[in-house]
Amino acid sequence: MASPVIQFKRGVVADLPGLRAGEPGFTTDSHELYVGIDSTTANNQFVGSSRFWNKGSASAGSGVRLVEATGNGAQFLELKSPDSLSGISTYVMPASGTANQLLTVSSVSGGVHTLAFSDAAASSFTLAADSGSNDTFNTGETLTFTGGEGIDTTVSDNTITIAAEEATDSNKGVASFNSTDFTVTSGAVTLNAERVEDIVGAAITSGTNARITISYDDTNGEYDFTVDNDLSNYDNSSSAFITASSSDTLTNKTIDADGTGNSITNLAVADFAAAAIVIESEGIGSNDNDITLPTSAAVKDYVDTQVSGVDVEFGTAGDSGTGTVNTSQSLTIAGTANQVVTAASNQTVTLSLPATVNVTTAIDVPTIEVTNVKAKDGTTAITITDSTGAVACNQNLTVTGDLIVNGSTTQVNTSQTTIEDQLLELGMVDGSAPSSDLNKDIGVLFNYFTDAAKKAGVYWDDSASRIVVSSVATESSGVLTNATPGALEIGSLFLNDCAGNTQVINCSGTTRTLENITIDGGTF
Repeated sequence: MASPVIQFKRGVVADLPGLRAGEPGFTTDSHELYVGIDSTTANNQFVGSSRFWNKGSASAGSGVRLVEATGNGAQFLELKSPDSLSGISTYVMPASGTANQLLTVSSVSGGVHTLAFSDAAASSFTLAADSGSNDTFNTGETLTFTGGEGIDTTVSDNTITIAAEEATDSNKGVASFNSTDFTVTSGAVTLNAERVEDIVGAAITSGTNARITISYDDTNGEYDFTVDNDLSNYDNSSSAFITASSSDTLTNKTIDADGTGNSITNLAVADFAAAAIVIESEGIGSNDNDITLPTSAAVKDYVDTQVSGVDVEFGTAGDSGTGTVNTSQSLTIAGTANQVVTAASNQTVTLSLPATVNVTTAIDVPTIEVTNVKAKDGTTAITITDSTGAVACNQNLTVTGDLIVNGSTTQVNTSQTTIEDQLLELGMVDGSAPSSDLNKDIGVLFNYFTDAAKKAGVYWDDSASRIVVSSVATESSGVLTNATPGALEIGSLFLNDCAGNTQVINCSGTTRTLENITIDGGTF
C-alpha cells in the first residue's frame, strides 16, 4: 500500500504567520518547526530544527548543537552521546578555568560526574626498537622517525606516515605480482604451471596445422590433436577414394537411398531405361504392369478419359421439397421476386437483396413507426407500410444488417432489454460525431417516484465539462440542471490524473485508508 503524504504549511521564516492552536508550520529556509498557540506570530512555539539537534540512527546517539550567533546554523558545537550506554550519566561542568588547563573528572557518585579544570602535568615514556638501546622521551622534546632502505617516512598535520618504497632492479622495497602468472604464499613466489601451459598452448595452436585441429584440455593440462576425417577436404587426384566432386563411374555397387541421411538428387526421366518409364504416347492402359512408372502426362490423359464418362447424381433439399441433379445437368438457384436476387458468373453464384425488399408477412410487435430501413451503403433496403403507418404481426423481426431509424423518439415498451454491444455511443449526429458544440448535456436519466415523479441521472455537463451524478435532475431542451446532487456508493476509488492511474481510497477489515494522497497544508 502506498501511504498518503501529509505536508505541513510551509514558507520562509520571515513570512511565518500566527498559527492556530495546534497548527504546525515549517520554515523552508531555516528548517525550523513551529506549532501555533493562539493565532499570534509572537506566541508560535518553536519545536526544533536541524540547526540545534541531529536525529542519530539505530546504533548512534543523537546530538545537541550549540549554534554560533551569526552563522545561521552553518557553524555549531555539537555535544553527542556515545553509541551505547550502560546507564544514565550526568556531567557537571565547572564554573570557570584558566588558559592551558585540562578538563578532568574530579569525582563520580551515582552516575554523576563532576568535572574540574586542572593544570597539565609533565609526562614521559620509553621508546624501544628491535635493535639499539632504549630511550626516554619527554613531552616538549622532538621525536624523529628516520626511514631505512626501502622505507619512507612523512609527517603532515600531526600524522606520521611510514610506508615501504616500491622495489626496482637496484632498490629493495615492496613489489606486486600478477596473480595470473605467479602465486605468493608467506613471502614465497611460485610461477603458475597453468600460465606456462596457456603460453605453450597458444604457441602450438597459432601455428600452421593443415587438416589437424588442436585443442587444449585446461582441466587435465593436455593437448588434443584431431585429424580431419572429411575426405571431401582432400585432393584425390592421386588417391583411391571418391569425394563429392568426383566424376567416377560406379560398377557393381549398391546405393542405399533408404539409409539414414542418404538421398539421391538430380534424377531426370532421361536417366532411367526406356523400358522402365511409360510416357504419354504409350498410354497407361497398354502398359498394365508392376515394373514401370508412368509420367504425369500419361496419368492425366488416363484420368481425363475415365472422368469424362462418369455422370454423378447429387441430392438436393430445401425448407420444403427434395430433388436430384446429375453432373451432366445444370443446377438452377432461383430467387424470389422483390425478396432475393440471384446472379451467376462462371463458377460463382451470388445471392443478394434487391434495392427494395417487400415484407409481406404480418409482423406483430408493439407499434413501430418506421419510414424505411436502410442498408449499409445508405440505400433503402426494406420499406414497411400499411394504411395507418403502423405494422402489427405475430412474428419475430430479426435485422441482420444495420438498422437506422430516423425520427424524434424511439419508444420500446418491454420489461427487459438485452444489448450485446460492448460500447454505447451517445450524442452522435446522423451517425457521425458532432462537428460543432451542440450545447447539450449527454447521459442517462432514471425515472422514479418519491412524493412525485422525479428523474435521477449520470450525465456529461457540457457547460461545466465534467461528469455529474444527480439524484434529482430537471431537463429543458436537452440541458440538464442538477437540482439535488446525488450520492455515489463504491467499494474503492481509483483516480487517473496527473499522478497516473492509482488507488486513493481502500478498505481493509473495517478500516478505510487513503493511498497515494498528499494532504497539503499550503504555503505562507
